[in-house]
Amino acid sequence: MFNAIVYSSCTGSSKRYAEMLSAQLHIPAHPLGKEPLRPGSKIIFVGWVFAGKVMGYKKAAKKYDVGAVVSVGMSPVGSKSEAIARKNNSLGTGIKVFCRQGAFNINKLPLPFKLIMQVKNKEIAGRFEGRTDLSDAEKATYKMASTGVGEPPCWCVDDIVESCK
Repeated sequence: MFNAIVYSSCTGSSKRYAEMLSAQLHIPAHPLGKEPLRPGSKIIFVGWVFAGKVMGYKKAAKKYDVGAVVSVGMSPVGSKSEAIARKNNSLGTGIKVFCRQGAFNINKLPLPFKLIMQVKNKEIAGRFEGRTDLSDAEKATYKMASTGVGEPPCWCVDDIVESCK
């Protein structure tokens, strides 16, 4: 049983997922660094992804018993997403891992990340240019990368709720 959800959000997607989970699991959601929880509390951590890392996870893991991680990035979620998140963040097999596509708004990023993403977005958009077989999630990523803003095709948490009850 989880005591709370702790999240790290840069542009609002991780916060949105945390609030959705909070409403359905009936446990509080708190931003990382402002949580009124005892050290060692069992939590679900929701964090945004940058360069493969779930931002804030390491800090949360030092303080809490993280039983589940929700990795939120702009990329479409695929069959290898969980394995990649586990490897990039050293998430053991005892931690449930869920990957979600979030929204993107380059103008909400702190300047260093904004500058990096201005370059990276060209590379990301290039992967999808000219393809006609894009999934809805890939179309969303292409839009985010080519315009600097966009939403995922859905905001889904039902499987996370079911697994974390």
